[in-house]
This record gives sequence, structure tokens and C-alpha cells, in this order.
Amino acid sequence: MVENLTSEVRQELKDAREKKGYSFEQLAEMTKIQPKFLKAIEEDDQDVLPSPFYTRAFAKKFAAAVGLDPDDLFGEVDFDPYVSSDLSYAHRDDDGIVRAGVSDSETFKSRFRGWIPKIWLLILALAVLAVAWFVMTRVNNGGSNSSNDTVQVASSSVPQPSSSTSSSSAANAVKLENPQTDTTNKKTTYNVANSLTQSHKLVIKGQDGDSTVKVTDGTGKVLFNKTVTKDAEESVDLPANTAAVTIAAGQISHVTMTVNNTHVDVPNLPNGSTVWNVLLNFNK
Repeated sequence: MVENLTSEVRQELKDAREKKGYSFEQLAEMTKIQPKFLKAIEEDDQDVLPSPFYTRAFAKKFAAAVGLDPDDLFGEVDFDPYVSSDLSYAHRDDDGIVRAGVSDSETFKSRFRGWIPKIWLLILALAVLAVAWFVMTRVNNGGSNSSNDTVQVASSSVPQPSSSTSSSSAANAVKLENPQTDTTNKKTTYNVANSLTQSHKLVIKGQDGDSTVKVTDGTGKVLFNKTVTKDAEESVDLPANTAAVTIAAGQISHVTMTVNNTHVDVPNLPNGSTVWNVLLNFNK
């Protein structure tokens, strides 16, 4: 029990508050004291109460707010309402005065309050480390995936690209959709998806004999017109936003063609076919 703030005094404060119908929040508005301190005074909660100096001032404001006379309630004696009457820590100072003393031991609650800032700092440090680890993992995985993708594209090309048609063509690898063959007009048409805004490289290789090859765009502009001899290799740059390209070969069986290292096949040719057209439609 606390000196000069006995259970009877605390009960009197409680009765007066309840008689007035005040909640701790309402009383806090009147006294400008936090509700938790008002409740701690009423319930004698030593773990919540502030220093003795402030506790005394709070207790007097509490009494005045509920209509009690602080001087009558606590007496005229200058007292510290929250110095324990337990004299087990009493000692005599060098000046000869006996003082009650206080205990240096901390309650679990008070120790826990001291740990709270350290706990938050630890949580923040762990969060920063987690974010850094996540970012580094994403960066490393992204680099590995890009490298693997490039290797896969190069190895799947038919035929294998030469040194002169390597990196840029592989980066813009195309996907040729199922061809449509028109034997009447001697034409094979390929639709190439997601490729209109890219530039492309057409490579024509001679085999078994010579063949005259002419390459035009959708506007009729001639991009290439030359005889491709046996074992020769010719490349034609197809500018970005070229919607259509027609390749006319005089001896289609004497050449092979690739677009960005992807083989352009001419299937289901009639027997004895010589002149043949390959139409490439580049779509968005």
C-alpha cells in the first residue's frame, strides 16, 4: 500500500468519479492527463504510474475534477504519495539524515519497455537485409535467364548461323507460322507474328547450282536482285515496319533461306517446279 494514498482514498476517488458519471476519457479531457495514468492512480498500478512528482500532481487534479478537496483528501503535509512505506531500503546519508531509499530492481514491464526500441531496430535491420537479398537474387536470376535464352535460340536455328549473321539476328528471332502453299500461283506464304516493328536479316545460300533471286517489299521496292551461285551466301537487310516481303527464286531447289537464323521451308512443291515465290507477312 502507498503512503497517504490508501485503499480508502483510492476508493473515494473512484466513488466520486462514478458518481459524476465520468469515464477515464472524459476525465482526461478535463484534467489533460492521459486516461492510463488516471486509471493507474485509481487502481494503484505501480508499473504504469510516472515519477512520484507527476503522480502527486495527477492525483490532486483527479480529486479536484471529481469534486473533492485535494487538501482535505491528502492532508496539508508535504508528501510524496508514491514513495513506499517499506523502509527496507532506508539508509543514513553522510549529512546524518535518514532517507527511505528506493529499490533499484526493475519490473518485467519496465524492462520490456526498454527493449521495445531495440526490437524495432532489429526488425528494421532484418527487413532491409531481406529486401537487399531479394533484389540481388532477382538481378542474378535475370542475368542467368538472358544468357540461357540466347544459347537456346542459337542452338535451335537451322541451318547453323555463320559468324557474319550471329548476334543481331539471334536477338530478333522470329516464329514462322504454318505455311500456306498455292501451287497455282507457285507461292508459299508465311505469317510472322510480333515482328513488324523489328528489322530482320534474310540470308540466301546457294546449293546444287545457280539461282536468280529477287527480293521486293510490299511497295514493289527491290531490296535484292542477283544470281546466287553454288555455295555462295548473300544477306539482305529487311528494314523495320516492312509489312511484306516477296522472294522470287528462279530455281527454288538451288537455294536455302533463313530469316534471323530461322529456316524458311518451301514444302509440298509440285514435281518439276523451278520458279517459286515466298511471301513473308510481318505482323504486329
